Amino acid sequence: MLIIYNLSEIKKSIRYPLEMKNKIRLYIPVPGFLTYALLFIQLCYYIIYTIKQLPGFSVSAPDIMSMLFSFFTLYLFGVVCESMMPVKLIARILLPLIIFTACGLYSYHLSTGSSLDFALVKDNIGISFSSEALQMMTAPFSGSDFLFIAALLILSVILEFRYSLFSGSVKPGLKSGATAFVLTVIIILLPVHRGDEFTLFMKSAFTSNEAAAAVSDTGGYPYERNKINLTFAGSGRQGQPNIILILVESFNANFVEAKAPDGIDYTPNFNSMISKGLYIDRFYGNSIQTCKGQAAVFYSILPSFNGKIFTDYPDLNITGFPSLLRDSGYHTVFFQAFHNLKFDNTTHNMLKAGFSVVKSYAEFRRKEDRPYIWGWGVEDKIFYERAFELLDAEHAKNPAKPLFASLMTVGTHIPCDGMPVESRTIYKDPKNIKEKYSNALRLSDSQLPRFFELLKQRKYLDNTIVIITADHSFPMKEHGLYNNEICFYDEAFRIPFLVIWDAVIPQERIKDRAYSQIDIGPSIADLTGISEGKHNMTGISVFDRRSNHPVYLVQPYNGKFLQVVKYPLKFITHIKTGKEYLFDLEADPKELVNLMETAPGMNEASKLRESINAIYLNQKLIEENRIRRP
Repeated sequence: MLIIYNLSEIKKSIRYPLEMKNKIRLYIPVPGFLTYALLFIQLCYYIIYTIKQLPGFSVSAPDIMSMLFSFFTLYLFGVVCESMMPVKLIARILLPLIIFTACGLYSYHLSTGSSLDFALVKDNIGISFSSEALQMMTAPFSGSDFLFIAALLILSVILEFRYSLFSGSVKPGLKSGATAFVLTVIIILLPVHRGDEFTLFMKSAFTSNEAAAAVSDTGGYPYERNKINLTFAGSGRQGQPNIILILVESFNANFVEAKAPDGIDYTPNFNSMISKGLYIDRFYGNSIQTCKGQAAVFYSILPSFNGKIFTDYPDLNITGFPSLLRDSGYHTVFFQAFHNLKFDNTTHNMLKAGFSVVKSYAEFRRKEDRPYIWGWGVEDKIFYERAFELLDAEHAKNPAKPLFASLMTVGTHIPCDGMPVESRTIYKDPKNIKEKYSNALRLSDSQLPRFFELLKQRKYLDNTIVIITADHSFPMKEHGLYNNEICFYDEAFRIPFLVIWDAVIPQERIKDRAYSQIDIGPSIADLTGISEGKHNMTGISVFDRRSNHPVYLVQPYNGKFLQVVKYPLKFITHIKTGKEYLFDLEADPKELVNLMETAPGMNEASKLRESINAIYLNQKLIEENRIRRP
């Protein structure tokens, strides 16, 4: 049987798959030279990550799959960028910027061990352009990082202006770019915490960090109170004592009573004072930045984990324990060593807390102080001398009033750059942040006796309570981390706390209970015998040994780690990933064994998990402006 085929139909049947193939090809993301350049940069850094054994980078199958996935996400990101730059002029402006940003993001991960968090950038963008903040932001990067970035930028500019390799290879490719864009958005929205540094940064901005469970809220203003429980039973309490609260910048409690590798004590003077008063081994800063520490200390509430109380909630109805002291007859003074009181809206918030006088060292600076100013500001010795000049003047104005003064040092502010060689006691040629910090802390400690000398020279300060603590801690690679916005272990939170009141406070060392910054206000009220007054303090006195009071800690960055310490147990939940940790701080003080991997540990964690709701409730009250009534 003869079958005759219609040639036109045959051609059509052949042409149709080819046309479909060509149409599909239009939607396949097509890379240009920029994409290849970004992939090359990522490959270089991933090799370094693997050599340095960063978490998530090894030759294991899961890590290899994760790295391959990140190359795919960066491929899509590069195509999206190229499809949005059809004009050569735009390309020549944006391409170096993208390459510079890529190197910065990968160098940041190399230095800190974690990807850059969008919340960290958002919360601190307002202070990012001061010289001190820029110094802080560049601290994680090494000299080799800057050289590598500079070399790549120079090479990129040469290749572009000599051969137009970047802009010349950029094709509009709107359809393929649209496909890459859609796929990128899907990846960002997926609950998969993998990808290149650009994708991970964007995921940190769009991933919800809110609690899944509803917060138990009875309404109203639960923090408002009119009474304060008094538990201190000091027989020598007479009249109203003066109070001086010293907040030492970035004071990591792990350095107290510890020695450098060559046997030198980091804090010999502070160590010698521990036996003169009440010292608490497990005392915590409630968060990881100065303004958050100030909120916890002076307002006695937990800091916000979404933004900063000082800058993001300037109209929050709240007051601090200094106002309670002021209403009880105290003259309240806030004095900081850092020169800029506008930084993080400090003046506004200290006045709101109840300080009558808010000043910085900048008003008292002298020409002869110049050799003692480096890093973020003036050394502690000069700061103490100027502080007592201020106190003398304020006492002269109000001789009948007792003083409450808060003094904030700055000499140990990370990265502790610029210290004169002759002041370097431990490391003459420091190689890293820990060695620089060790020198700065030893110098700060050597100048602490000067404070007590000045105190004893003043008759009007004979009856004075001295409290020495910190605004926050700072990790010194105890778990391989130098970055305060990454770490969630104890070294990021635990700070010293020493209170001295000669002949009144008995010598005592507390090792089996935990307290925190929000307990400072109630403790001062307890010491001074102030039992009445409207307040919103949520802590308890450190002299209260009856209440089984949990300590709450907030790491607002790196996906947000919320923690509760009910000594000896410490429970941590990571909002971003849902991962949980449980440590026994008595048996495992270095937090090496996660007990959540055992059945008994999971049972112990159940009650602590429920108590985390207190942090969520605190956040809700802040956002709804319900700390206290207007």
